[in-house]
Amino acid sequence: MKQATRGTGFGAKKPKSKKKKAAVVPLDPSIAAALDILAEDESAQNLETYLNPKLFEDSATMDDISKRLQAGEVVVIRDAFRSEFAEMVYAELDAKSVEWDLNEAYFPDGYGHRHHNVYDKGSWSARLNATAAMFSDSGSQKLMQRLTGRDCTGETVGAPSWYKEGDHSLPHTDWVAQRTVAYVWHLSKNWKPEWGGALYWAQNDHAVATYPASFNTLVLFSVTTRSAHFVTTVSPHHKGKRLTYNGWWQSGWVPRLDDELEEVLANEDKRRAITHTQLQGITDLLNDPWQNVNAERREHLQTLRKSLMDEFFPQGARAGIEA
Repeated sequence: MKQATRGTGFGAKKPKSKKKKAAVVPLDPSIAAALDILAEDESAQNLETYLNPKLFEDSATMDDISKRLQAGEVVVIRDAFRSEFAEMVYAELDAKSVEWDLNEAYFPDGYGHRHHNVYDKGSWSARLNATAAMFSDSGSQKLMQRLTGRDCTGETVGAPSWYKEGDHSLPHTDWVAQRTVAYVWHLSKNWKPEWGGALYWAQNDHAVATYPASFNTLVLFSVTTRSAHFVTTVSPHHKGKRLTYNGWWQSGWVPRLDDELEEVLANEDKRRAITHTQLQGITDLLNDPWQNVNAERREHLQTLRKSLMDEFFPQGARAGIEA
């Protein structure tokens, strides 16, 4: 195991530099020491290192998570990460130095959102950037690909979110770009359900569809045209902070006519995993008269694409094409 250089790792103190850096949030010495031990092996900075070890004690636990994710269900994992890691990220997001920006938008199809984020990684602390790197690590991508059966080899994205009074996210599926698997890591301490900010999973019966914000809870789901959900409005009577670190693992596959396009469109599992960007790419390829495709093959691919559209949007594309 490689020994970490002093000044690196999640528990590191601020290095001396003339350049302005994000303020270092003080950590309990025991938490800092535990994080430095975890950071010693630079080749293992991935989910399997930082998730709660209890998840891996019985293979049936991960098998159940995988089965549910591949069935299109939402998976909610309590006490998901090692406690010292959760406490560190919470401390970083709760710090007064975090530069939160309002992210608010409304769209003609009825979707809209209002919440606060920090997307500029240049303003992030070293610990938050290390957290993003952990989610993006190839080991993390491989684990999620094994669990979900989805391609996670593309760019992994994520950022902190803070839902303040009145913040919300109206019903949507996340099915945009190359997104394949969504993650929402809840880091809200002592949050009460009546304060709002809950995830509502639209596929479940109403009695069990609401998942209140909590601390160190990881929510996972495969992104499809049917993964509809929303975040309820945060009450003006709330106390505390409704914090998350959330994002998506994404596909790295780009459709090409010299690729296994027929195989993908004809295979049920591969077809169901097609992303928004991939569907648009297939459409553009088949509608481009300059592509060197003979008429018979083009007609066959168009038939396969039409079957895909009927599966994805049984009520018509306009009913589900937006995120």
